[in-house]
Amino acid sequence: MQIIWVSGPVGHIKKINLTLMDLILGVSFCALLLVLIGIGLQFFGFRMAIKYDPQIAARLGNLHSPVEIENLEAFYKLRLLEVNRHLEVNQQKINELVNLNKKLVDLATPAMIQSVKPKQAAVGGKFIPLSDPGNTRPLQLSSNLLGTLKSQEDYLNDVTGASQHYIQWLESKPITTPIKSTFSLSSEYGPRIDPFNSKQSFHSGLDFQSPAGTPIYATANGIVIKSTIDPSYGRLVSINHGDGYISRYAHALELYVREGDKVARGQLIGLIGVSGRSTGPHLHYEILKSGETIDPQEMIVGLKRLN
Repeated sequence: MQIIWVSGPVGHIKKINLTLMDLILGVSFCALLLVLIGIGLQFFGFRMAIKYDPQIAARLGNLHSPVEIENLEAFYKLRLLEVNRHLEVNQQKINELVNLNKKLVDLATPAMIQSVKPKQAAVGGKFIPLSDPGNTRPLQLSSNLLGTLKSQEDYLNDVTGASQHYIQWLESKPITTPIKSTFSLSSEYGPRIDPFNSKQSFHSGLDFQSPAGTPIYATANGIVIKSTIDPSYGRLVSINHGDGYISRYAHALELYVREGDKVARGQLIGLIGVSGRSTGPHLHYEILKSGETIDPQEMIVGLKRLN
């Protein structure tokens, strides 16, 4: 860009050449100058306001007098005291929930597997109470409060995770009844007189007597390892639950699972029938631990029957 400047009576001509960079630098310099002037005016104006009218200065600069600061601190301390009281109440409720959870775990766990149940999370440490609000500034109190909330959150996460893990462990154990409708136990585990030859024999399970066609349900999560027809058991399903536990369901009318199927606790796996060595409609139910049969009544929680 070229600027021509004519001055004087004789028309003296001056030429000035400006590049784009010159224009940018010029505009930037002017903008900076205006900003500095504005800052200067604001600074001197604020100093004048402090000198002649402190209240205006306090509103403009968000300043507070010592009395106002003391009042604010007292207000924050009262609020934090209230929050601390709520935290104490919440901690009591958390402790109650933890104790209730332990009681429920004990009630839902058969005595036979109490000794092998998963251990609860081990926690401990020195007791460090919250700081006294009367001797602590609000900023420190807020920091303590956040730390306490974080600790409670971590603790609750640990308890929740342990409970979920325990529930999964219980769901893989055959501790429920295979029949949900009304039934009677026509024969229990142990010695008995054989119904066919009237000789002394050993009964390796429980007989759940119920009408033909009554649904049969898996008593725990697991994998079907046998779904077949056996001369003695009739239509038979065997489910591996892990940790050495296997459940057997015999004399079925129909079977709805095959070998290799993954089943969930409470899943329908068949119907009660009279197949195999049976005198009438019932389900012969067995539990094996490490290859040996055990009394299912020692594993089933809350067994209810009509004899």
